[in-house]
Amino acid sequence: MAVPYDTGGAGLLPSGVLQPYGQNILKYGIGQLGTPIDVGAMTAKVAGPTGFQQKSQQRLADMYGMGDIQRDATGMLTGFTGGTGVASYQPYLDQVSQQNLLDPSKGYQDFMSPYQKEIIDTTLQEYDIQAGRGRQQIRDNAYNVGAFGGARQGVEMAQYQSESDRNRAAMLAGLYGQGYNQALTQQNQQLQNLQNMAGFQTGLESQGIAGLEAVGAQAQALEQQKLNQLAAAGQTAYT
Repeated sequence: MAVPYDTGGAGLLPSGVLQPYGQNILKYGIGQLGTPIDVGAMTAKVAGPTGFQQKSQQRLADMYGMGDIQRDATGMLTGFTGGTGVASYQPYLDQVSQQNLLDPSKGYQDFMSPYQKEIIDTTLQEYDIQAGRGRQQIRDNAYNVGAFGGARQGVEMAQYQSESDRNRAAMLAGLYGQGYNQALTQQNQQLQNLQNMAGFQTGLESQGIAGLEAVGAQAQALEQQKLNQLAAAGQTAYT
């Protein structure tokens, strides 16, 4: 069997047929030895959070009053500053406090009808007119029977006035009670409205955050694929 090497010289060298190929391989190998290896180009990298993800994270932090997100150079979260704990609910809590909505002894006052006093005054004026007519009727009756100014008239007048005063007080209490109950109902309704609005805003904000996170996750996945392909290409170049 023929040996493709020439052993007549000093050392083991390829035969004349293979020498051109051997020289090219040797040149390429020596050239590669002089080229530094870029380890970073062959190392797989992890895609950081996208702009959409960072926005969704900040909105989530705002909603829960955690403050501004702090990040490192890669965009990864490192902490928070300026948190309050109740950010998204604060406007509603402020309104509840300002209107004393949790205080039944004060909160109703903002919901009392501005016409309450006029209604009461007008009603009492009409009542007093009718009561005056009743007293006049007693006098007329006493005069017609010749008992005007007598004891019988005095007793009847006293009974009438006492009953009239009780009716007047009861009517006044009823008017105040009606106004109070209406205002209290509106106070409770306002409190319920604020609670519903706070919940609605939180739900709406959560949907927006979820949408940003979904778009960000897609962008991050594409970025990760690109980084993986670049790393694979770098590894292939040195094999």
